Amino acid sequence: MNPEISKSKNMRYSATLCLFLLLALLGGSKLAAQVGSTTDIIRGQVTGLAGEAMPGVTVSATSTETGVRRTATTNAQGRYTIVFPDGGGQYQVQVNVTGFAGATRRVARVADEDVLEANISLGTTATAIEGITVNARRTPPPSGRDPAATERAVSGEALNRLPVDPADVTALATLTPGVIGLGGGDSLQLAFSVLGQGADANQMTLDGVSFGGDAGGGLGVPQEAVRSTRVITNTYDVSQGQFSGGQISTTTRGGTNNVSGSFSYLLRDPALQWTATSDPFSGAFSQNRFSGGIGGPIIRDKLFYFGSAAVQRRSSGLRSLMSADPFSLQSLGVDPDSVTRFLSLLNSKGIYPTGVRAPSDQVTDSYTLLGRIDYNLTQLHTLTLRANGNWTDQGA
Repeated sequence: MNPEISKSKNMRYSATLCLFLLLALLGGSKLAAQVGSTTDIIRGQVTGLAGEAMPGVTVSATSTETGVRRTATTNAQGRYTIVFPDGGGQYQVQVNVTGFAGATRRVARVADEDVLEANISLGTTATAIEGITVNARRTPPPSGRDPAATERAVSGEALNRLPVDPADVTALATLTPGVIGLGGGDSLQLAFSVLGQGADANQMTLDGVSFGGDAGGGLGVPQEAVRSTRVITNTYDVSQGQFSGGQISTTTRGGTNNVSGSFSYLLRDPALQWTATSDPFSGAFSQNRFSGGIGGPIIRDKLFYFGSAAVQRRSSGLRSLMSADPFSLQSLGVDPDSVTRFLSLLNSKGIYPTGVRAPSDQVTDSYTLLGRIDYNLTQLHTLTLRANGNWTDQGA
């Protein structure tokens, strides 16, 4: 529920309680259909020297990003399944069995795989041999994206490196082929078109919960709290819905076993642009934003916290008949001669608009908070509590 009061002050607050119950079923495909976009499934088979299945073997997987470790035991066919909610996509899988040499494999999510495969073959103790040098043409690294895919995924780290405002959802969407920005829109709304459709056909979700058409301040959360953002331009996936244009799917960051945080400052000033202009009708604005976030463990491998906040001030020129030039008036469908005639009539009546002292800028102050708690109930069940709020104060 997002109550909104719009007068001189607009305050928006939203609190969402997300309960993820990850059910381990016999069929891996059934399990993959139940988890969210932030959940990774690691699956594989452990075999012996002759390729025979190894039942009862303990397999451990450690997230490279969070440092969280989870384990599973192979069944009669030597197969195992490990579910990692919000694990980060990169893992180290390790198997140690008495009488065999230990085996370690690294697996990583490249695109949007439902399952990460990690088959492990155990051998005897390794024997050191002389090195062999092989020269071959290097295989180009994978691009990480299917050429025929109709979506684009951007991590939080990549967002900070791109030459765009991470809170401007329109700028992020236009990085995807087939998406164009709509003139006259701002960064607070989904002002883009997918394959010629209107902006009202777009949707935004935060951790799977719909945000509607108005993002309420860019991404609605501080940029340090964003784990990844996906721009989806089709509805072929049965797990997506409630939109016919494009969808901005954002996932938030949770705490890890390591205490870490980051802070950033963003400045946008027309004076720093190559062609600066003071015309209020040009859409130029100045913006100052300070944001930061920090997270860590409360109980290692069990209970985690993460919190972030952002403060922003944005100012732009107030549009009026007194500040508009002839070109701006014509673009609005107003004849400059009519404006001149109107002002002269006011002067003839003793009314002088130029003598009225009025604010020249419109100032908008925005405040955003986000807090998140993750509790690993069991190896297959995780409880997530997230609350976020947005406040906006607009004046002149």
